[in-house]
Amino acid sequence: MTSENRALRILHTSDWHLGKRLHDFDRSQEYEYFRKSLLESIAEGKPEVMLIAGDIFDNVTPSFDAEKFFGNTLNMIRRENPDLHIVVTSGNHDSGRKIDNISIYMETCDRLRITGELPVIISGENGSVMEPDYEKLVYPVYNGETLRAVIVSMPFLTPAGVSGLTLNSDAGDYETAVRNLYQSCLACIRERYPEAREGRVPVIAMGHFYVKNSAIGEQDENKVNILGGEGQVSAQIFDGYDYTALGHIHLRQNIIEKSLAIRYSGSPLPVNFGELNYSNGVDMVDFRPSSDGKAGFAISVQTKPFKRSVEFIRIPQRGGTAGEDEVFDILDGLSARNEENVREKNPGGLPFLSVFALYDPEHSAFSTSREFRDVLESKLNNLAGRLARICDKNVILKTAASFRNNNGDQDIQDLRDITDPMTLAERMYREVNHGADMSSELRALLSDIIREAEGTQETSGSKGRKKTTAKVMTGK
Repeated sequence: MTSENRALRILHTSDWHLGKRLHDFDRSQEYEYFRKSLLESIAEGKPEVMLIAGDIFDNVTPSFDAEKFFGNTLNMIRRENPDLHIVVTSGNHDSGRKIDNISIYMETCDRLRITGELPVIISGENGSVMEPDYEKLVYPVYNGETLRAVIVSMPFLTPAGVSGLTLNSDAGDYETAVRNLYQSCLACIRERYPEAREGRVPVIAMGHFYVKNSAIGEQDENKVNILGGEGQVSAQIFDGYDYTALGHIHLRQNIIEKSLAIRYSGSPLPVNFGELNYSNGVDMVDFRPSSDGKAGFAISVQTKPFKRSVEFIRIPQRGGTAGEDEVFDILDGLSARNEENVREKNPGGLPFLSVFALYDPEHSAFSTSREFRDVLESKLNNLAGRLARICDKNVILKTAASFRNNNGDQDIQDLRDITDPMTLAERMYREVNHGADMSSELRALLSDIIREAEGTQETSGSKGRKKTTAKVMTGK
């Protein structure tokens, strides 16, 4: 085998979150337009490799439609780009087993590597030895007989999974165990591929982590403490790699100042309102041999932003809350829009709308918050299904206490908020998790807890249920 001394281009993407619903609204049209943008970017950029670094799906039990969409997308990419190598790894939202089985939707598996669960080889007496399966983790990229790059297709790593490896028998923490695994893969690559050992082809790692000191957006704030803090790693675990393609944080960024070697590509389309003012897309990463003839590569990145097919409207856009005059002025402006023009400009579906209104009893035109909410409801109902999809309609009461501190605001949409446990719980969850909706699994678990609590006398066992409920609220 040989290696060519010419530039290599990869497409780096992650965090597709297929099957994601926004406040229970279907988003399949948006994903169709995302796929169109992705295909156009590949046709225009002509990468040799596409890396998808985890969170393919939004949850571990994706719908059949979501799985089929992903398989069909890979098939469409392969048909239009038969020479493109595709490497797919799992994220924390994914089921590793589901990701491993995606190949059943593929027309051909040539030039494709899918890694869902950490592949291991078990040997020794009573399975006492568990080593990484390097054949499944290390993916050499060939163009004919020419080696172009070597990629470590690392899936999402749980503490239990990575610490169980024999090479980590003395590892004291998660980060050390992860570093040992990446460095053992690098040693394997250097042993097997002299082109990589001599720095003539780039060695690329994939990963799905929160890397310490990463910048995070509003939608990512609860990711810092994933796995109770055990999911955090430092950039040093990737020492020796030419590039690390990361997933998990939706804000594209470089981890090391003045270096492109470790990078998040960000999400290619908005997952929620936390990405309201963010330009989603994918990255084209170029590797050029060093101009001085020495080993190593000069890296450059070109971001390909995707035009949104759906408008995200938050009142107020600046964040926080808006007074009733501002809210009504904006809603009246939205009501005056031409329906045909709105649908034409939003091919992925009607705009998403969230309202955070402040009711200040000392400066309001309404004698009660209920009167204010009724007028707000009427204006939103006039928009719903015609000019917008209503996601949030929050009314925040500015109490006398809130003039003294920031803890006096109350959300008072209606009486169910204080009488229906599930309604209250869902609202609390969104507050704790920065607007994210409670998953169907957590909702089902909490429903069981509520039913049990409503049918059971207060006993010492209720303390255990309260602890469980707290975990549901924080997602931990």
